[in-house]
Amino acid sequence: MQKRVLLKCEICSQVFSSNSLYYQHKVLQHSDYKPLVREDGYECPICHEKRKRVESLLTHIGLHHLSNKPIRVEA
Repeated sequence: MQKRVLLKCEICSQVFSSNSLYYQHKVLQHSDYKPLVREDGYECPICHEKRKRVESLLTHIGLHHLSNKPIRVEA
């Protein structure tokens, strides 16, 4: 049986089952970066990349613009 790897936030120790959920958490809870709402979707406040879904943009910000990486733990 293959072990599942979870990601733990190094700031608050909350555990996540996917990279995208971890990065969304980091942006919303532990950063000052918030997506800019536009008529055609959402825009990154740093590089101005546009996405149609806010979840996708939160993942982008966390992955490309935040320096902290998750702690990998086995479930």
